[in-house]
Amino acid sequence: MVGFDALDFRHDEAFAEELPNFAALRDEGVEAPLESTFPPWTGSAWPSMYTGVDPSHHGVYSFFDYGDGYPDEARPVSRNEVDAPALWNYLSARGEPSVVMNVPITHPAESIEGVLFPGYLASEDEPSSPPSAREDLEERLGEPYRIYAEHELAKDRKKKVDSYVDLVDHRRRAAVALLEDHDWTLGFVQVQKTDSVFHSSPDREDHRRVYEAADELLGAVREVAGDDTNVIVCSDHGMKALSGYQVYPNELLEREGFVETVSGTSGASLPEAKSRLVNGESADPDAETESSTPTLADRAASTLLSGLTAAGVPPGRLYTVAQRAGLEPLVRRLVPKSFLTSANRGVNWRESRAYCRAGSELGVRVNLEGRERDGVVPESEYESVRDELIELFEALETPEGEPVFEWVKRREEVYDGPYTEDAADVLFMPADLQNVVMTSVVGTLFADTAAYGHALHGTFVADGPSFDALDAESLSLTDVTP
Repeated sequence: MVGFDALDFRHDEAFAEELPNFAALRDEGVEAPLESTFPPWTGSAWPSMYTGVDPSHHGVYSFFDYGDGYPDEARPVSRNEVDAPALWNYLSARGEPSVVMNVPITHPAESIEGVLFPGYLASEDEPSSPPSAREDLEERLGEPYRIYAEHELAKDRKKKVDSYVDLVDHRRRAAVALLEDHDWTLGFVQVQKTDSVFHSSPDREDHRRVYEAADELLGAVREVAGDDTNVIVCSDHGMKALSGYQVYPNELLEREGFVETVSGTSGASLPEAKSRLVNGESADPDAETESSTPTLADRAASTLLSGLTAAGVPPGRLYTVAQRAGLEPLVRRLVPKSFLTSANRGVNWRESRAYCRAGSELGVRVNLEGRERDGVVPESEYESVRDELIELFEALETPEGEPVFEWVKRREEVYDGPYTEDAADVLFMPADLQNVVMTSVVGTLFADTAAYGHALHGTFVADGPSFDALDAESLSLTDVTP
């Protein structure tokens, strides 16, 4: 099994001439679109794929674990929070060995029959299982084993993408070594950079280079596996060009009296956690981090906003002023998102009635008495508050008058598992996933979004003795693990 994060037929077909191994697998095997889970993000989707159950049955809805606390107390999720057996656990129970490498949310590495090397959200120096396996692999490769790219945090786009390509090639060599050196019934190799490159660059040449490196990895794995082995390629979601907006639900909730704010940012930050993981540090969001050097655009924006502040306009209200002056599109284009984020206001989680705690969760959590430690909404008002929230977000429209969300629902309309209680109370699906949910409170409901974002359908392609035909027009991500 080879998992490529965000692998999408659209890009595979666009670069077809440079991807002979993907082309051969598709020609020889069976394929179908693979519908992701809700929400369709790495943190919840890969655990759904390797356990065969949706988030309400394994317990992970986003990149963070909130426990019984608030977003400013959250920690990045780990395998400890995924409360369901993985495919390799079932095989281990039968005495069948597995080689598992780089699958997200698999740290700390559990003891299995075979070897396991954790992937995304693990620290760079995360031990393998058994610990000696990493030492053996590094000796075989003649270099340290890496989870993240050498220049993962570089601001220079070319340097970053070059390191992505190098990492995929490193993953290819590591995969071949592990599959050759160990016995296995299941081999499972994951590649993350087929997603990362779209979030890091709008350049199609950068996308092509990473896909080409991924194609070489697929070819190498198929060669080691041999013709008598079933080979599955799958992705946790797709990737497509965006034409929508960044949407700020907490801004709307503040305007409607649900959210109280404080100066500065609040809550756990995935980029901050990732920077610490890449450096082999704890992902503790309370730990100190170095501030990045401001760019020329940041400094220019700072000067502009400082002038507005001196005139009595708080930085977080810049968009409000721009809207009134008819200048919002210009401001959205000129003011860097990095500065806007630094100028925003944070949510006062404990005093708010309801809030969006993570954009990737796609929902709003009610600060409920008796459930949240400092809940403020009486249980008697819970359903009426949810009614208000549903009505509020169903009515939300883009500046062009289009619905922001395809649907807005109570969580029990979406989930039915034992961990439904841990989900947000009201869930929403962005229309065609064109709008990206953000949690900041920045003085505007909308801002320009990135060039690319997630698509609901990923990829499933399979070839081998067990795959003669595929009757289904589409599959679910939870179908991959039987």
